[in-house]
Amino acid sequence: MNANDHRLVMTELDALKQQVVSTIQKFEAAGLTAMLKDDYVALHTLEHRIMEMHHAHACAVETEHLHGVAVHEPD
Repeated sequence: MNANDHRLVMTELDALKQQVVSTIQKFEAAGLTAMLKDDYVALHTLEHRIMEMHHAHACAVETEHLHGVAVHEPD
């Protein structure tokens, strides 16, 4: 992947994170956090995973910028 590919993935991850955050807020507003605790926790886990993936792609962009080499997609 090149830097532009990583940036595109980061943009998609940003959009996905916004959807997850919106869903979390709806859970909280509806008072469903206790009733659907496993789902609520899973949403937070997903949000965290999205942030980790975003960070990995940002690091890949920075590495390419510093070293001028494309890096493989992060796990």
